[in-house]
Amino acid sequence: MGENEHTTQLNTLSSNVDKIVVFCNSLIETNAKLTKEIENLNIELNIKKEKLIEIEKKYNDLKLAQAFSSPISDGNKEAKQKVNKIIREIDSCITLLKK
Repeated sequence: MGENEHTTQLNTLSSNVDKIVVFCNSLIETNAKLTKEIENLNIELNIKKEKLIEIEKKYNDLKLAQAFSSPISDGNKEAKQKVNKIIREIDSCITLLKK
């Protein structure tokens, strides 16, 4: 091989390395953007989960209120069960406080 061929190969190799470096930098930048997007989506998901828990609590409270006001015996039975559960939880808390 002549010196000219070595120079050509060296230039080609150098060009390819430069392309790889540019591509790597592009991937690093894309990765950073995607990581930030994932963080934002996780924050949004946590906010939605909290809202869902709040709405479920309100729904359960509404169900309990309707059960108390409903003349249907099933509703009263459910309401009584929930009140008994709350009383047991309160008793449990009192027991823990006494310790």
